[in-house]
Amino acid sequence: MEPEFKNDIFKNDISIEEFDHITDGVEDHVFSDRYQSRKETIMNNARHKAKISKLGVKIVAAASVIAIAAPLAVNAATGGELFNRIWGNDGKDSIESHSEVLVEDGKIRDDGTPVTYEVVMPNIEYVEADPETAARLIGDRIATEPVVCTVGDTTITIESVVRDGIGIVASYTVEREGGVDCFNYSQLDNEAKGAWFSEDTNILFGFNEGTGKIWVDLERSTDDKLYCYEYMCDNSVLFGSAGFDPVTDHITLMTQEFTMNRSEMYIQNAEKGDYDQFLKEQNEYVIPVAGKLDTKTFYSSEKGSIEISPIAMVWDSTGGTGIKGETILPETSLKITYNDGSEYLVFDENTSSVGYVCGTDTGFIVLFNRLADTDNIAKITIDGNDFYA
Repeated sequence: MEPEFKNDIFKNDISIEEFDHITDGVEDHVFSDRYQSRKETIMNNARHKAKISKLGVKIVAAASVIAIAAPLAVNAATGGELFNRIWGNDGKDSIESHSEVLVEDGKIRDDGTPVTYEVVMPNIEYVEADPETAARLIGDRIATEPVVCTVGDTTITIESVVRDGIGIVASYTVEREGGVDCFNYSQLDNEAKGAWFSEDTNILFGFNEGTGKIWVDLERSTDDKLYCYEYMCDNSVLFGSAGFDPVTDHITLMTQEFTMNRSEMYIQNAEKGDYDQFLKEQNEYVIPVAGKLDTKTFYSSEKGSIEISPIAMVWDSTGGTGIKGETILPETSLKITYNDGSEYLVFDENTSSVGYVCGTDTGFIVLFNRLADTDNIAKITIDGNDFYA
């Protein structure tokens, strides 16, 4: 029995019991038979996010707030430890493929035992980020002025943001005295879809401009303070004309506090799915961003084009024509080969060394789990088809 995806206000609201898509090796909505229905769910969520963000103070008790902290000295490790935690192997151990038996939430067999199913988790490889390469590829195109945001009794501090016009990567902390209770998170969640919002809390927050995965640094985090890295597709690229503008000089964190826990909201309003009546306060925080990273374009004679930066890439199987052809998304692999012959196997049927990956109408977007040295790429290969600059 397939678990049902919940259509909710923000992304990343899928429980660990719903991770049977992991058996594909990469995110289910990219390559499985359920891709289209899953994509429609994400689109509905995104459109709802666009709707409520544009309503502004009309539906909230408090007007939007901009809170930008005074410039602080960047963490001494910004060029080293920070890069190596976001795109390296600090706090991240490479993982060999393994099986997990999961319990399907709320499903009971006739004999009274819970419904379980087995999933195969893919290989994930993390590599150390070279500080000199990171400095060359990222340079000063990283925003590092902390922005402090609050929702209820929880504080979110955005520490850094990098973007390239394809994807967005943000690092931030989530703090709450007595324990952070808005997220469900674990090592298994990190291997799969990332941290997800608990229904037993009355808050939500998310970036209006991005859709992706929240990775919690379990090594650094405590019960009261989580260190998070979020890898996001740029919604203006992912959803096209769905109402998202390209990122200019900022991204926006929207926070929502409700009058009751979300689980209670679902019970009281399960049929309508309209939760605005339970909204206590909504705020928008402007997060300044630096200039976007440079990208390069690689072409295939038959499979379109790839635009790639050090942090992300987008494949357009139409080569920019905007007309969807008969291209079928690849079932096997994406690989980057460098001039020295070394390779970065991004994913195949057994591997998923990514920050996040999501399908589009004409291909997919990938956020890397390491920096791609775009100055030294010889070719990019998708399912056996080579792309060259």
